[in-house]
Amino acid sequence: MKITTKPELDLTADLIIIGFFEEDANHSKPFPELASELSGAIKQKLFSKKFGEIYSTKLKDKKLLVLGLGKKKELDAEKIRRLFGKAVSGTKSAKLESFSSNLAEKLKGNAPVNETDLGRSAAEGLLLSNYNFTKYLSKEKLENKKAVTEAILQWTAVPKLFQEGLGVGRIIAEATNFTRDLVNEPANVVNSVYLENAAKKIAAKHPSQLQLKVLNQAELEKLGMNALLGVNAGSANPAKLLILEYKGSSGKPVALVGKGVTFDSGGYNLKPTKYIEEMKDDMSGAGAVLGTIKAAAELGLKKHLIGVMPLCENMVNGAAQKPGDIVKAYNGKTIEIGNTDAEGRLILADALAYVEDKYQPEIIIDLATLTGACIVALGYYSAGLMGKDEKLLEEIKTAGEDSGDRAWILPFYEDYQDWMDGSISDLNNISTKGKGFEAGSITGGVFLSKFVDKARWAHLDLSGAFWPISHEYLDKGATGSGVRIMIYYLLNN
Repeated sequence: MKITTKPELDLTADLIIIGFFEEDANHSKPFPELASELSGAIKQKLFSKKFGEIYSTKLKDKKLLVLGLGKKKELDAEKIRRLFGKAVSGTKSAKLESFSSNLAEKLKGNAPVNETDLGRSAAEGLLLSNYNFTKYLSKEKLENKKAVTEAILQWTAVPKLFQEGLGVGRIIAEATNFTRDLVNEPANVVNSVYLENAAKKIAAKHPSQLQLKVLNQAELEKLGMNALLGVNAGSANPAKLLILEYKGSSGKPVALVGKGVTFDSGGYNLKPTKYIEEMKDDMSGAGAVLGTIKAAAELGLKKHLIGVMPLCENMVNGAAQKPGDIVKAYNGKTIEIGNTDAEGRLILADALAYVEDKYQPEIIIDLATLTGACIVALGYYSAGLMGKDEKLLEEIKTAGEDSGDRAWILPFYEDYQDWMDGSISDLNNISTKGKGFEAGSITGGVFLSKFVDKARWAHLDLSGAFWPISHEYLDKGATGSGVRIMIYYLLNN
């Protein structure tokens, strides 16, 4: 989508979109001839100017949408994204390709953000809502999935800061959409080799700042990454560990570790129908790490980042891992496989221990579609966040609120810390307390914590990585969860 700014509304666009706050008593601007119709619609309760409400009409044979902006005091960055998302969805619904709007001009000075952040939020709302995954659609189906080609935003002030924000927002949104593409692709396309090639393409665009290291089967065996290798034992595709290093500074690195199970059958603890069909999304953590590193390089962040992605498939054949097996992880701890469907924590265990050992990062944040229990607890609109470093958790939570890619801190009490202890091994990959399913997201985090010794660590359980519904500016399917929260965290800290 092309995003341009002009001092006046462009009446040559396919659609005109204007906004009014609830407090606005004068409806004659920018179109005096609209005032009486709009006042009548308000009296008849056809339109109230409440947030997100849309009134459709025509002006001199030009289709026009009036968008309710709600109360000025309730406006925030997330509502700005949602408003620009509604502008795009309204244009799509009308089967039009361009619109001109006074939204940016109207929000300027009323939003609790500066001009740069207003531009950033606007671009995110525009580009995230314009996303379609259409690669496998026929021409006939594509006709109903046309994207908006141009948004013309009225802006009467000097546009420099606003345009800078638009540029940053574009990079963040496009990196998020890049991750959405990876996750939406079927598992017969996306495997460990596909993701390796995606990482190579990102690294090739920034050769002076990005370096990719790939550990293949023989190297993983030599290093003793048996937790990762055990999960992949039933797959025809090779296990890999990708390390994509971004050197935007010489400081101690921040490591981002993303779960990359390209399809999760559950193994011998096979997932049932209604759950197994979407398990191509189990590499969302690795996809989010790739998207974050991509955005960091394009933004030129002054950070030293290590993106670590353990990649595998959890499949079933004669060589596949079995319940009751015991494996030894990279750090020497032994793990009994209480359930083959608790596989994400196994591959992350090796990756976490390896990155801490080899790179000594100051901070490690792992991102994973780790547990269905997190969706039960929080639904799709927030990730679960846990760890023991309260300052780090609050920084990440704040980044989630700022970005709209939210996270909620779950308790990590001392009472939970022995719930993953094994009886004939150091650890079990499912809880050995109670009935085994209590506090499932938290006990998954407890397991991961056993593989980080010195670094400040946090765990994000990405319950919102793949939605069965459309919501605001995010369509059904992959959301790119993890990218925006991590970029905002890195920008804020």
